Amino acid sequence: KVFTTVQIPAEFPGGLNSWMKYLQRNLNSSLPVDNGAPAGKYTVIVSFIVSKDGTISEVVAENDPGYGTKAEALRVITKGPNWKPAIQNGRTVIYRHKQSITFQVAEDLP
Repeated sequence: KVFTTVQIPAEFPGGLNSWMKYLQRNLNSSLPVDNGAPAGKYTVIVSFIVSKDGTISEVVAENDPGYGTKAEALRVITKGPNWKPAIQNGRTVIYRHKQSITFQVAEDLP
């Protein structure tokens, strides 16, 4: 059984701060600019399975804002470390996690 709601959701090792650092280090944030994206935010919603041992599988993008953002979001999740598994009733469970990854394209200053 795959849970989508649990008492303790799966989490990136080290929590939110570690997740942000991981994205800053590994996400090619200039990709939309390189592909001609106009200024704005491009958010990809990625869902994936976190197994009982924390391994990641079934990584799927639920949307594609374009400019290569979908492929890059999938790449960064797939190549990342195992996550801390979700917990329900004191036991680790298989969990489908949703994670948004936002690419910010700044206005070109004259």
